[in-house]
Amino acid sequence: MLLQFSLILLGILLRVATYHFDLTSIYNQKFEYVTPFTSFDNLIEAVHLMSHGTSPYGGSHFHLPPIYLWLFRWVDQDSYSKWGLRIIFILIDLICSLLIFLIIKQTLLQQKNKRLKQKFERILPVAISSIYFLNPFTIVSCLVYCMGNFTRLYILLSIYFAMNANLVLSTFVLALAAYTEVTPALLIIPIILCCVKQRSQLFKAKLHFTKSTQIPSKKKNKNEEKQKQKQKQKEKEKEKEKEKREKNQTKQQQQKTKQKKSKIYLQWFFGLFLFFFWWGILLILSQLMFNSNFTNIKTLTKDPNFLQNFFSNNHYFTFLKHTYYFLLNITDLTPNIGLYWYLLTETFVVFRQFLVFTLQFINVVGLIPFTLRFHSYPLFLLAIITSSITILKAYPTLADFPFLFCLLVMQPKLLEKTRYRTFFIRGFQVVIGLLSPFYKIWIQDGTGNANYLFGISLSFSFAEILVLMEVIRSAMIVITNEKDKKKEKNSKPYYISTPNKKLNSKKDK
Repeated sequence: MLLQFSLILLGILLRVATYHFDLTSIYNQKFEYVTPFTSFDNLIEAVHLMSHGTSPYGGSHFHLPPIYLWLFRWVDQDSYSKWGLRIIFILIDLICSLLIFLIIKQTLLQQKNKRLKQKFERILPVAISSIYFLNPFTIVSCLVYCMGNFTRLYILLSIYFAMNANLVLSTFVLALAAYTEVTPALLIIPIILCCVKQRSQLFKAKLHFTKSTQIPSKKKNKNEEKQKQKQKQKEKEKEKEKEKREKNQTKQQQQKTKQKKSKIYLQWFFGLFLFFFWWGILLILSQLMFNSNFTNIKTLTKDPNFLQNFFSNNHYFTFLKHTYYFLLNITDLTPNIGLYWYLLTETFVVFRQFLVFTLQFINVVGLIPFTLRFHSYPLFLLAIITSSITILKAYPTLADFPFLFCLLVMQPKLLEKTRYRTFFIRGFQVVIGLLSPFYKIWIQDGTGNANYLFGISLSFSFAEILVLMEVIRSAMIVITNEKDKKKEKNSKPYYISTPNKKLNSKKDK
């Protein structure tokens, strides 16, 4: 606890020191951390436009949903509001690190392997949470007021509630993440899987507890049951009764399995319904705020022409064009760490929509094989899907990289047979170090061209894909080994008698 507390203090002091020396003006123009979607300056401009009565979506700068305008309408140039913002973003990073600590600790407690528990129970949660909290990329994202920190917080909260088998809160927080960005909606499948698995484990634990309390009553009746079984075996007439009982037991077991399947289907239906219900409520609230110009929603609801204003043609969910359509269609092609800006500038206009559709559809197609293979490991499946989403994101940042690392390391037993660890670490160091110099050579100095930045961003995304492939390979090896061990335990021993007889005959001779 002392080590964890000291690391938390160190992370807070580092963030306060960066704010004190006012390094936001240096890093606020860095393309590695600021994108058209995560920029806080664009949000301040939209709040300023809203205060003067003009639409915040009039230009092409602001692309967040309307609730964030209502949350940050108090932001001014005063020192109090600045320190309030800084405290909010420091708290977001702190909560994220604590959630990572709690999730990893819970996964280690659920593991049956004692060797892994003894190794990683004390070291791993503190190490990974400190890697996230003390990482320079997360510190710079906190310094720049990156709006992507909110989506990371929502994803981690949904995982934590899913690990505690709370389906309502996990779907609500995931709906908040899907409200800010569309792509986290794909995480609903692993979240529901995690909730179902945790509930089944809790049910098994309750059954085990009830059986353990009823042990002494069973011990008394053991001798009587043995005597009855002996009598039944001797008498041929009672064998028929046994067969009938066995048939009844099989029928009862089949009914129980059907009931379990029906309960699982109900949980799936209920989880999907809750997710889309929360998402719809958030969209309706944002529509109300957009119609009322973010002032008073109560006065708007008391108006007798409320439904006419809500479903008017002029203001019928027009913010969706500037938020979700902007993310999916990738209209802004400013240079960033991703690959879409270069590919879409080089392609012909005729093939642009086809390329955008294929690039966005890759994540949806990848859900099917991943869920079929890793459905018994929902937390690992969630890490794979989030990593594929971030790699193929239209506007990625460097702050997504430590978040992905923490998600992939949450289950250490699936990472026992990973290779080339030092190679990947050195490769990422070189690639990240060359991002800003190549951008400066092209944009500021004018001595290079776009291929410099595209080449280094391509190598960065290629390194991320290699890491993901290596992690999946090691997980598949570990899972197949576990299945083979289970088969060996369940299989009966097979003895061969003839070779032993031959050996004995030779010895006798």
